[in-house]
Amino acid sequence: MGVNGGNYRGSECDDKNYEMVPPEGGWGYLVCVGLSVIFIAGTAHQPVFGFIYNDFLDELGAGTGAVTVVYGVFQVTVALAGFSANIALKKLSLRQVGLIGASIYTLASFLAIFVTSTTQLIVTNGFLQGLGMGLLIPISYTSFNSYFTRKKVLYLSLCKASIGLITMVYPLFIKFTITEYGFRGTLAILCAISAHSIFGALVMHPVKWHMIKQIKSCEKIVLIPPTPATATEENKFNFPKIKHNKTDEAKSVENLLIANTDKQKDRSELLLVPKLVDSRRLSIPVVLIPDDPRTDSKFNSNDNVYLENLYKAASVSSLGNFGGIAAEPMPIIKNKEGKWQTVADFLDLTLLKDLVYDNIIIGMSLTFFSDLTFFTLEPLFLDKNHLDRGQIANIIATGGATDMSARLLLGVSGQFFKMNSRYMFYVGALLTAIFRIVFVQFTSYIPLLVLTGILGAIRSLLHIAQPIVMAEHVPIERYPPAYGLYMLLAGGISLTIGPMIGFIRDYTGNYVLAFSMLTMCNVLCVVPWTIEAILKYMRHKKNTKCVQG
Repeated sequence: MGVNGGNYRGSECDDKNYEMVPPEGGWGYLVCVGLSVIFIAGTAHQPVFGFIYNDFLDELGAGTGAVTVVYGVFQVTVALAGFSANIALKKLSLRQVGLIGASIYTLASFLAIFVTSTTQLIVTNGFLQGLGMGLLIPISYTSFNSYFTRKKVLYLSLCKASIGLITMVYPLFIKFTITEYGFRGTLAILCAISAHSIFGALVMHPVKWHMIKQIKSCEKIVLIPPTPATATEENKFNFPKIKHNKTDEAKSVENLLIANTDKQKDRSELLLVPKLVDSRRLSIPVVLIPDDPRTDSKFNSNDNVYLENLYKAASVSSLGNFGGIAAEPMPIIKNKEGKWQTVADFLDLTLLKDLVYDNIIIGMSLTFFSDLTFFTLEPLFLDKNHLDRGQIANIIATGGATDMSARLLLGVSGQFFKMNSRYMFYVGALLTAIFRIVFVQFTSYIPLLVLTGILGAIRSLLHIAQPIVMAEHVPIERYPPAYGLYMLLAGGISLTIGPMIGFIRDYTGNYVLAFSMLTMCNVLCVVPWTIEAILKYMRHKKNTKCVQG
């Protein structure tokens, strides 16, 4: 008995020296494959959509205007579905929502085989495919970010490069299938390819199934339960006296540490948390509920807010690598119940209270809209400058080739250097704005070929960093609603600013003016991000002086 008991205690001690962390590989490799398959099945055919349906639309007398309508409905539905994915995740797992999205997308591709009118085309390729893809996109990125912490840039670069490579050869593939199997046969083949998105969703296992053990070093962090701030306990935690309105229901107490270790007698107040090299934001709120005569002032260990905070703090190690854990937590605060508050909590709209998050999604939405619109209008700009089709094809192919090459180079670089995704996106947005200004100054073949190649390479910075920027700012459990809100904003910008730029371009016939407006979208990302960085630096400098003083 004594030996067994000793072994048990030894095992328990060993367990305390380890933590469960994401695998940084393992099943994560299949998640990468699943992500690539989903995007290849869902987006690779979009650049050749007009080519596939051209003859069909001519027979109906609908013209190319129907292509614009279908694509517009698709984009709007993707944005709304991406935002709605967070609602579905409150009841279902990531993989379940992904399977629903993949099934809807595959069903839409199957129904598209039998379309006979533009209305049916809008329903299948616009609404249903948009609904399926809108659910799949945030699910895919959430799963990927949960499996990787240090090597995100590397593996996402490889995923994006594979997607770009397949997209480049898709026009040749579609040309072959239409020649060999006809219009309906091509749609049947696309349906079979779309069905592979179900495989992509199936491999999105919860990361907790594949966590691995890792030795941890620990630091002590104080976890203070929600305690009534009564007069008798006012100085218990040595809180500074802050004037606040009577309507305040709670205060979030951040970055509390016990300075005097002699007073640390009650070890139950301490939470051992791993301190790792790589940073990852986790939600570890500490909530102080003020005394209220309308409520019971005694602390209740079954309080829902307390349990939610305690659970999140205790489950920190299950979510992966993080560091500086006491810095800038995202608090969960007990607010007054009301209809609007209930809606805000249900949709996780409290994210919008974070001004840094607002700055991120506004900047990324404007820059991505600018990027997609520029490369859509570029062939028309080149044609207006009297370049022949062969020269236009070479310029577009050069941009795609440098984009894919840069993605692979970023992946290799990510293996040796730690890259900050937000810096990558910032540099990409800034350089894109600069070289786009230079681009519109030329009308001849060689300069436009070289500049398109440069813009294609810079574009890779935006596409690789975009899914990671948000994952590095918000806790992983809040990534789906955070990305959903971004998708909703991006859809809104496409619906408002997009038609406005298109109208101005059609009215004036001036592509330089349109490209200048797109460049301004990049500026509206770069300038606020620069201001944020300056303010953050000044605040850090001020805090450093206070500590030294």
